[in-house]
Amino acid sequence: MKRKYFFVVLFLITCCLLSCTGISYLAEKPLDVGEYWRLLSEFEKMAYHLGVRDGAKETALMWIGRLNYYLNEEDKLWSVKNILFTECVEYINFMSNSGDTHIKVVTDLYKDPANTYIYLTDMFDIAYQKIKGEDIESLLQEARKEALQ
Repeated sequence: MKRKYFFVVLFLITCCLLSCTGISYLAEKPLDVGEYWRLLSEFEKMAYHLGVRDGAKETALMWIGRLNYYLNEEDKLWSVKNILFTECVEYINFMSNSGDTHIKVVTDLYKDPANTYIYLTDMFDIAYQKIKGEDIESLLQEARKEALQ
């Protein structure tokens, strides 16, 4: 019986100690994604770009296939599916045809110290919007806020 209590007490002490070490990790600053991006070679940046493109393609095909299975042409969501399909095809074509330009814009956006903590996936989307000619300031503001939370 004493042995059982010993293990319970040992377990509780271990949990307390682990919870105390977790607090110190909260004080650390977030991952500097901009620095990570700057350290990548041009080949690695292109590989990352192609990975995002291929991931977007596979995800779009999966979701559009599921929507085709569950929706019929009379369904109100059919038009949403068509819009989603059109936007996905546009994004995938963009990612296929503008790798160098896209990488250059991402690199330029990470030169601003305020953007250095923005996640790469968010930065890829912001760069895409910028190349399309859209105003990206509100997107940057939101991404900066999200990255520091």
